Amino acid sequence: MTTSWYYDAHKKGTFSHQKQLCVAVRWTECNLEGQELKSPNHLSAIQGNPLTIRLLALDEALKHFNNAKKIAKNIKELARGQFDKKEFVMMSGTWHAEGSSLNTKGAPIEIIEIAGEHFELKYIDIQLALYGFFTSFGSILDRLTYEINMLYNLEIPQNIRYWSKLTNESNLAKLIKKDVELARLLEKYLEIFKMVTRYRNRMVHDGIIRVEVDISVFKFSVMLAENPNDNNSSMNVDAIEFCTKSKADILKLLDESYSIMFQHFQTHGKPPW
Repeated sequence: MTTSWYYDAHKKGTFSHQKQLCVAVRWTECNLEGQELKSPNHLSAIQGNPLTIRLLALDEALKHFNNAKKIAKNIKELARGQFDKKEFVMMSGTWHAEGSSLNTKGAPIEIIEIAGEHFELKYIDIQLALYGFFTSFGSILDRLTYEINMLYNLEIPQNIRYWSKLTNESNLAKLIKKDVELARLLEKYLEIFKMVTRYRNRMVHDGIIRVEVDISVFKFSVMLAENPNDNNSSMNVDAIEFCTKSKADILKLLDESYSIMFQHFQTHGKPPW
C-alpha cells in the first residue's frame, strides 16, 4: 500500500507547509517523514508520512457520519413540502426483535420513517465515527509533540511524548525560550482543543461515548454530552458540526506550526541535533 506523501495532495491547500518543512529537515536525524537515515544521502523506504496517514484516518472516520448526513438532508428536503407531523415516525426497538425493527442479531439499528420513506440509522456507524475521529485526533497531537520535541530538543522522554506533556507549564516554558511564536500558538490551541481532548480521553478509556439522536419535525441531529464524563450532562453538542470544526482547527494548527518551525529553521540554522 502506498499513498501520496503529503496531505496537500489529498486536500489541496489545507496543509501547504508540510512538504516545505519535511524536505528542509529530510537529511537530518530529525527527519519528519518517519524514514530511517541509512547514510548521508539515502533514506530507507517507507509507505507514508506519519502525519499524512493520521489525517487520512481522520477523514475515514468522518465517512461513518455519511448515513446520518443523508437522513438529515432528506428531512430538510421533505420539510420544504411541509409534511404532516404524523408522517414522521421513529421506530425504536434496538436490542430486541420487535415488529417495527430489523432483525439485527443484537446490533443496535433504528429505522426512521418519513412520509412513508424508511431510513436505516446504525448507531455503530456513529460510534465508529467518534472512536476513529477522536483517537486519530489525539494521535495527530501526539505526533506533533514528537516532532516539536525533536526539532527543539525539549528532552521530553520518549514514553511521555504526549500533547498534554508538551503543553504543560514546564515544557511550554522551555519552548518559549527557543521559539516564543510557536509556544504562544500552542497555548492558543490548548484552549481550543480542551473539549475534543476530553472526548478523546473518554473514548479511549471507555470505548464508547453517550450520544442521542435528536428527532424532531424538520430536524435530525446526532448529539454529544456537554460533559463527556457526566452521565447526567445535557446533550447539546452537535457531533457532526463539532468534529467538522475540530478537523478544520487541527489542520490550521498543523499548517501554522509547520510554517513557524520552517521560518525558525531558516533563521537560526540547524538546531542541536
